[in-house]
Amino acid sequence: MSKSIFLYLAAVTLFTVVLFRPFTLHLRDAVVNVIDPLFYAWNLQYNADVMEGKEKSAFDTNIFYPLTNTIAYSDTLWAQSLLATPIIWATGNAILAQNILIILSFVVSAGSMYLLLYYLTKHQAASFISALFFAFSYPRIAQIGHLPFLSSQWVPLVILYTLKFFDEGKTRSLLAAYIFYALATASSIYFGVFLTPMLCIVTLVQVCIWVSRNKQHILWNRLKTVGYLFIPFVLGFVLINLPYLRLMAEHPEYKRTLFDTYNLRALPIDYISVLPQSLLLTIGFPSAPPEHALYPTLILFFTSIIGTYKAWVGNKKLVLICVISGLTYLILSFGVEQTIFGRTIKMPYYYLFNAIPIFRAVRVPARFGLFVIFNLTILSSFALQQVFNRKYSLLKIFTVITLFLIEIWQIQTPFVRIPLRNTLPAVYTWLTNQPIQIVVAELPLRLFYTGRSMEGQLMKQYADLDEMDNYALETYRIYFSAFHKKRMINGYSGFFPESYNRLAETLEGFPSEFSIKALQDIGVTYAVVHIRQYENEKRGEITRVLAHSPLLTLSYSRGDDLVYTISKKK
Repeated sequence: MSKSIFLYLAAVTLFTVVLFRPFTLHLRDAVVNVIDPLFYAWNLQYNADVMEGKEKSAFDTNIFYPLTNTIAYSDTLWAQSLLATPIIWATGNAILAQNILIILSFVVSAGSMYLLLYYLTKHQAASFISALFFAFSYPRIAQIGHLPFLSSQWVPLVILYTLKFFDEGKTRSLLAAYIFYALATASSIYFGVFLTPMLCIVTLVQVCIWVSRNKQHILWNRLKTVGYLFIPFVLGFVLINLPYLRLMAEHPEYKRTLFDTYNLRALPIDYISVLPQSLLLTIGFPSAPPEHALYPTLILFFTSIIGTYKAWVGNKKLVLICVISGLTYLILSFGVEQTIFGRTIKMPYYYLFNAIPIFRAVRVPARFGLFVIFNLTILSSFALQQVFNRKYSLLKIFTVITLFLIEIWQIQTPFVRIPLRNTLPAVYTWLTNQPIQIVVAELPLRLFYTGRSMEGQLMKQYADLDEMDNYALETYRIYFSAFHKKRMINGYSGFFPESYNRLAETLEGFPSEFSIKALQDIGVTYAVVHIRQYENEKRGEITRVLAHSPLLTLSYSRGDDLVYTISKKK
């Protein structure tokens, strides 16, 4: 058994490398895009520095100075850092650490899903193959550049040990379910929300079964066990989510709106849409951006229907759980509203968003689609169990695998090469050697919504950026700060405080006296000005004003990168 699992995981690892080539041939210095992956590389490096004692605060990072608790502006990546930190310490390379985590997420997802399915079916081949349906589903493949949501490998283990606790009543199963739930939530706050409906449905179905069979004593025994661990569970949950709780207290303006979710809801066509690099695109399947590529594959769809029928006789409980959960997540993925036969209909998510605060943490309702596939995968395993128990099972296994691989095959995964420590732009090497207490402002800086669309910046090299590429400029700058470690006003995340937006708006007028004094007021030491990143017609005037400003003293000049010391406020 253990040998089979080892060989299986080795095969999954090899397949992952092949599927995502040529990106996987450049794990040391490449990312699949230059927005989120560069930000996550910085985040992993910062967490590693905290664990090593190089940074004083796990909450107050070096970005978005002078704001505090900035780790909470996006996912903390605390769970991912448990594995990434030793890799970073050993290699000094956060890009490599992140890319190894990306590969492992597919391997561990296949392994954890296998454990769940084997517990349910007791059939090794069916569990091995069905686990691939989840691990290599389109919602996961599409999120290869989004480490928090890609880290869904803990989800099957949460459900596995929840089911085991209800079946056996053992405290260790409940404890394991909570630990994996904590890891899932510490990987992405989304999973704390996404797991809630299914856990409620699992509990409700099980309670109804006990009550209908006059087994209320089992229910009370399970409740007693939960009661013993309730307070530790709550304390642990609060600790994991402390940055987010503090964020809501410090920034009451931090509220998702229904408008924020509107364009990120799933549409019916998304469930037959694939990625632009998918093989299926060549035979006419529609393509969609990552958040909207939710195609479950035909092999999964049809085997899940067969599995529903086959499992109903012997495992009604599980069929009820998966069917109810799958439909629930499908409806939730459609977000606030859908147009049906020309009429706009408010969807249940609209009412949940307004009534239950936890749903306001979700900016991308389409991501509920992963849990649709999760439930289909469980049902599919029962169909494969029946199919593989009959004649010609090896031929059937080969056929199922081949059809699935054709449906998910990616022609190529694009990537961008990223500078490492020894190839950084010279100005960042200079900053590395400056006193740690300095504060930096990198310019040009402008409000995010005033530049090019994020999609147009995803694959740009640093040397090709200009001030309109404001997303990519900031993520590169944040990534470079992982080397020089200096506090900076610049930042990128899923949340931008009003004070940051006001400052960015002011700095669009840099180097006006008003903008320089705004930097003075918050204690900025150096203005790092990248002249080349300004539009051509602005460069001469900006250079002239910089040279004559009484508030600035040139401290460094190389190529188009200038560093000015800002005089202290009198």
